[in-house]
This record gives sequence, structure tokens and C-alpha cells, in this order.
Amino acid sequence: MKQNTSAPMENVDELKHSMSGAPRYRLSNSNVFVSAGGLHHTKYLDKAEKASNVSEIINEQKISDTEISYIASQLQSNSERFDNQVRVVQKHVTTSNPRLLDIGCGGGLFLAKIGDNGYMVTGLELSDTRAYYAKMKYNLDIIKEPIEAEYWSAYQENYDVVTLWDVIEHVNYPQATLKSVSGILKKGGLLFIDTPCRDSFYHRAGELSYRISNGRFPLFLNALYSDHPFGHKQIFATYELKHLLEKLNFEVVDSKKFHELSFPYIVYLRNIFKLEIFAKLVLPFVSLLLFVFPVKNKMLIIARKR
Repeated sequence: MKQNTSAPMENVDELKHSMSGAPRYRLSNSNVFVSAGGLHHTKYLDKAEKASNVSEIINEQKISDTEISYIASQLQSNSERFDNQVRVVQKHVTTSNPRLLDIGCGGGLFLAKIGDNGYMVTGLELSDTRAYYAKMKYNLDIIKEPIEAEYWSAYQENYDVVTLWDVIEHVNYPQATLKSVSGILKKGGLLFIDTPCRDSFYHRAGELSYRISNGRFPLFLNALYSDHPFGHKQIFATYELKHLLEKLNFEVVDSKKFHELSFPYIVYLRNIFKLEIFAKLVLPFVSLLLFVFPVKNKMLIIARKR
């Protein structure tokens, strides 16, 4: 499908939630709509929860062994992914002892690694279990306040670097999130975003298979969107995210597409095939195929605040 790169995207958040009519794609995990500006999104919104103090969580709650195992063995299983994030930040940041905020820091492995390289780091994490893990495992400074919250008004132009690794696709209102990020960045500060992209093989193949099969076989689309808490609510095309950042007074200084999966292959195969036996059957073939042909499925965008 040809992209309408000239389509208006004056307010992404309003375009997302002012729509009526039938969804473009009816998937097992969600319905996907397409806004007037071309953005592909669900209508699911995470409920706002009262922010809690991480110290209180640690004092009052112990997370289960199952939750710890998930963070260690799945969420943070791809150590090379976090090493790559550290390398790309170090390549572009020249400030001495930079202050860095990682939004959606998860279990904290990236922050632990970049902190070992002289960065003064803080994590923002809304999940109680992940905030607990990051604090207890790595002794990190973790804040449980949405970046749009009044809490951050005391930190305007405070950070040299802000990172959103696999985050922008999860938030309710991406434009509001990025506007808030601009507020806490110093002038000349750098923003690093990586996220699945719609102008990639996986999304395009999913759209094609959906159309050909009249919706019976959406392939990768089922793994790209989700109407679950903190699921994927929107998938940007590269030009859309660049346009949005430029509108919010950022200068895009670098961008690229690359191959990376956040979870082990078996997790995605279960979402696609729904049956464990099929997922395990095709796993060796998929692993070999992606080793030989690492399909570019994500984008990295680095932007400087003007």
C-alpha cells in the first residue's frame, strides 16, 4: 500500500481518538484503525493509575519468582540489544557526565550498563514489578510518574539525554508524550527512539496476507498490535515519526532501519500460530532464516532539541 506522505498529521492524538467507522484490520488481539493522517492504531487506552512510590512498593510487596524469571529470561534475554543501545548513545553523546532519563526502563538493564560508563541515570517505569526489579537488582533511581504528570514540571530542561526504547508504540498519546520529553530535555539535548515501523517487511507482509485472505491470515499483524495493558497501540511509519518530532521542535540528526526482536522467537510464533506445537515446529526454520536474512523490522531515530 502506497503511503500518503503528504497527509496531514497536525495532532496525532486527536486524530487517533476522533475516528468513527469500521476498523481497517480485525485481528485476534485488537481492531486496527487508520486515521486521516495515515496512522495505524487501536482505540485501546491504558487506564490511568495513581502513581506510587517505589520505596513503598519495595517495603510492601515482594514480586513472585515467576515475575522475576519473566524479566530475566524474556524481557532482558537479548543482552546484545542493550549493548547496542549503549553503543549508539555513546556514539552521539559528547557531554561530560550526562544526565540521562530512560522512559519505560523495564527491568533496568540498559540503565545499569550505561551507568557504568559515567552517565547519571534515572529510570521511569510504571509497572510495579519492573520498577521493583530495577531498583532491587541494580539499585537504580526509579520514578513511577508518567512523563506527562505534574511531577516532571520540576525537571524542565534538566536532562542531556532521554531514551525511549520500544516505548512510543505503547503510550496512549504519543504526541503528548514527546511534547513532555521536549520539556525536560536541555536545549541541544538528544532523544533516542527505537520502535517497530510500519514501512517494514513484517507489517507490509501482514497487510498483504490480510488482504489476500480476506482477513483470515494476518500473519505478523497479530504480533504487532494488542488491546492489552501496555500493549502496542500504534505503529508509526518512519516519515510519520520524523514529521511529528520536527513539529515538536526537534531536529532529526540520524535514522535507520534495523533487525531486532525484543523477545525470543518462540514468543512471537505463539502469537502468530496460537498453538504451541506449531510454534515449536517452525522455530528452527525461522531461527535459521532470520540468521541468514535479518529482516529490518524496527527504526531508530535520534533527534536533537532545537
